[in-house]
Amino acid sequence: MPSKAVLYVDPDETDRRRLSRDFAADAAIELEEVATAAALRDALADGSSAYACVITEYRLDDPETDALALYDSLRADGLATAPFLLYTADGSETLASEAITAGFSGYVPKGRTDSVGRLREQLQTVGGPDANRASRARTDQRAAPGGPNRECEREQDLERYRTVVETVGDSMYVLDESDRIEMANEAMADAFETTRDELLGRPVDDFVADEDAGRIRSTLEAVRAIDGRTWKTVDLTVEVVDGTTRDAEVNVAPLVDEGTLTGSVGVIRDVSERTKRERRIRRLHDGTRRLMAATETDEIARIVTEIAADALDLDLNSVHLYEPNVLTRSAARAPSESEPPVGDGSPDATDEEQGGLVPVAMSDRVLELFDGIPSNIEPGGGIAWDAYEAGEAIVHGDVRQAPNVRNPETPIRSEGHVPLGDHGVFIVSSLETNDFDPEALTLARILAANAEAALDRAEREGELAEHGRELERQNERLEAFASTVSHDLRNPLTLATGHLELLAGRIDGDDETDRHVEELEWALTRMDELVENVLTLARSGRRLTETEPVDLAAVVERADRTVEGDIEVVWDGALPTVDGDEERLRVLFENVFRNAVEHGSTSPDSHAQEDDGRHTASSEPSVADAPEDAVKHGSTSPPSHAQEDAVEHDSASPGSQGTQADLDEETTNRGERDGEPVTVTVDPTFEGFAIADDGPGIPPGERDRVLEWGYSTDAEGTGFGLAIVAEVVEAHGWSVAVEESDAGGLRLAVSVPS
Repeated sequence: MPSKAVLYVDPDETDRRRLSRDFAADAAIELEEVATAAALRDALADGSSAYACVITEYRLDDPETDALALYDSLRADGLATAPFLLYTADGSETLASEAITAGFSGYVPKGRTDSVGRLREQLQTVGGPDANRASRARTDQRAAPGGPNRECEREQDLERYRTVVETVGDSMYVLDESDRIEMANEAMADAFETTRDELLGRPVDDFVADEDAGRIRSTLEAVRAIDGRTWKTVDLTVEVVDGTTRDAEVNVAPLVDEGTLTGSVGVIRDVSERTKRERRIRRLHDGTRRLMAATETDEIARIVTEIAADALDLDLNSVHLYEPNVLTRSAARAPSESEPPVGDGSPDATDEEQGGLVPVAMSDRVLELFDGIPSNIEPGGGIAWDAYEAGEAIVHGDVRQAPNVRNPETPIRSEGHVPLGDHGVFIVSSLETNDFDPEALTLARILAANAEAALDRAEREGELAEHGRELERQNERLEAFASTVSHDLRNPLTLATGHLELLAGRIDGDDETDRHVEELEWALTRMDELVENVLTLARSGRRLTETEPVDLAAVVERADRTVEGDIEVVWDGALPTVDGDEERLRVLFENVFRNAVEHGSTSPDSHAQEDDGRHTASSEPSVADAPEDAVKHGSTSPPSHAQEDAVEHDSASPGSQGTQADLDEETTNRGERDGEPVTVTVDPTFEGFAIADDGPGIPPGERDRVLEWGYSTDAEGTGFGLAIVAEVVEAHGWSVAVEESDAGGLRLAVSVPS
């Protein structure tokens, strides 16, 4: 090109210097640099300067102004007489098309290895002999009355479009007013597997469906109705010459001359891979919902294989889950990873029981290819086990090259093994080497992670279901035991007590005879008390299957009214409401209050000193010491309604009426402490609630035993009171800690999970 100045505007000083250095050896180009849009305007307005071309970056110093907006402003002011080239690092095919539509003469992307060479070619094209004069002539002619020959203008516009069409990498075309291809680049010819000459003159309907062509036209009309040149994107399906179809998106813009639609420009981008990816992800998402709804491991495994085949196009796949005791083929047999079990009776093929990976689900193609279900995989039995044991995904481009392959003759070539945590391994295979694309493997890992979460949940639910069944069995055993205690033990006690009362009325004995009668009365009363406590313990230990909100303040008030003895119960009115069984919680508080009354007046040492040789704490009978036959061979007949009601509401049992007044008097006297009542405080805590008394407390070394059956520091105690408390707490799924109260007494801190 002749030696004429080229004006270059770019706010980046480094880029300006670099281009000046690149053009320094080119005598035909005199590059003049400016940094701002204002400096560019001033240079173009200076009548003493003439420029062959203007090169501009897209983003300028003013964030509200870009090169296209600046060009429109300069053209309106009559300053855009030289050709404009867009030279930008922010470029794209869409931006290039917008620039050409706006009136730019060319577009070159910045930052590529051939950028400077392509820029030189563009300068030669738009800035050759008489280029500047021709540009001014076009402007003058358009301003003149009547204007130039429209066909000439059309050719000039097409020349400008041809520059950008050849520049962009995506398929690009120009249509005339009849929707026939007037111009197309090599990229479009390659995409449609034909030549540019074959494309020219053909209607767009040859390549898109009628409904898609109609949507393109309606989009162009909508764009036309908007002020300014605007691009819109249309999603459609294009048909290649050989009849195959591809998903594509087309950025279209109208070509308008004085309000008349003279054609359109379009950039076609093949989005088949993107559409495929979106479809995969959508199907994977839908499949994950199915996984999360599945409850059985076999069902989860089957869903995994279906998702892998349908959504991820991994039609050779299987799920192997670990089982601790399965029949596996010895390593000496060495079948392939996907080979069905072979019972050929060969001397080196031995079976043994051990842990292994069992095929639980596989795709239809696996069954077809290997004519059966793959064999179990023993520890150390191949590359699938290696991945499971390592706990990480391993992909083999060619399994025949793997050092631990079980069968080098397998038809499998590519294979990926993705562990499912401790549950097993997900295997995807192919008959071609290196046949897995990274995206498919990534989605396979996501699928495996979702499957692992589903298997974890199924395992937990299975454990909970088994735990629930065990609770039901335990409750049934306790119910049978309670029935035995209530019926088969109480009936003989009632009978013995009645006969003793009759006998005592007929005996006119001496002091020794009266003493024997008293001992019998004490023994029967003691047995009745133990039966009462064992029955309460058994019923309290039944695990809860149903709960309801319980107001602890109301329960404490009710328990306070039922406990005999001089006791003062203090509680905060803000006691929490908990989910539980109200009757069992009443039993809990009654036993704690009764324990405070019984132990409130004497120290642990004094109880042992009061032992009269008949029923010390150390000789007190324990439930664990009862003969098994007493339970195993007892009657299982259900107790009567009256007996059940007596147990549930802690009413006095039959046969105990003769000594109850004496026991109440003894209990009251023990709780008085020289006229001072025992004080029990119930307080809410951060974890739940606590019950504390001001009695002698429990020595630190004994606190671990105080909740055990049969343990008591009182010679008159049964050792069941606090054990019942522990059973009620455990039945609720709570926990209890034995501590020392602020007054030095006993404190029971109950933790209630939120």
